[in-house]
Amino acid sequence: MISTMPGCGRKQGNTYSIYYRNAAGNKLTTLDYVTSTKNQNELVKELFDQMGKFNKKDDCMPLKPDNVTMEKYEILKNVLYVYLNKDYDLLEPTEELLLRAGLVKMFTQIEGIEYIRFYVDGSPATYNDGSFVGLMSPSDFVDDSNDNLESVEWKKVTLYYANKLGTRLVKKSETIAVGKSTSVERILVEDLIKGPSNPEMSGTLPSTLKVLSVSVSERVCYVNLSSAFINEMVNVSNEIPIYSIVNTLCDQGNIDSVKIMINGDSSKSYREVISLENTFSFNSDIVEPEE
Repeated sequence: MISTMPGCGRKQGNTYSIYYRNAAGNKLTTLDYVTSTKNQNELVKELFDQMGKFNKKDDCMPLKPDNVTMEKYEILKNVLYVYLNKDYDLLEPTEELLLRAGLVKMFTQIEGIEYIRFYVDGSPATYNDGSFVGLMSPSDFVDDSNDNLESVEWKKVTLYYANKLGTRLVKKSETIAVGKSTSVERILVEDLIKGPSNPEMSGTLPSTLKVLSVSVSERVCYVNLSSAFINEMVNVSNEIPIYSIVNTLCDQGNIDSVKIMINGDSSKSYREVISLENTFSFNSDIVEPEE
């Protein structure tokens, strides 16, 4: 999670927010950029090039160093795959975090692009501990001007996706950045909705699912989801979507059980066989043994 400063406006028509850093180097800020370009691919290159240009006004400094280049990119469905050169890995942690946040926020303004996946020198981008960065969206970053980089904490988490057959859960360790005003539990559920980047794993939740609210009280996590959870089917066994959420949240250490609601209502049944009136605890029997 990373903070941004108020900019000069958001996308309106052919106006896009270009991300810069402030003079102190600890926050993102934006300036409007107007273009007549409408083609997705052309916009990606144009906005990336604009990010590296120097702008003296409004406390804006270039966010992208000259030596960091985009070797290629491709758009598949709603995901933009960005291939950066090896100099990206030489950036200082603060500089890298700001640039990654700025790229995600900037590119997802382009219509049809919802997620960004980074590659560095031809390989998937990783955190310092070696775990993959994975798909990213603007919701992965905090828009709170009171937060700064000193308040950002890196947290290693475990998410539970489905195996290829959709019959068991498999563990996936990832590292996320968390701001002081951020709900870790909400981020985890939203990451499950995005699905895994590993082709050996399967998603467990509908891509259209929305997280309405998440709260924790007395070690019970209350997850309020949109109706897509019960109305849209994912090709996995009945218990997989439920325990994908439950095991992921209970694995973090501060939660003993999970209550799932649909639009605030817990009287529904999932696939007509699992009552959501129940409170669910970690289920180790459904997890595939690690090799």
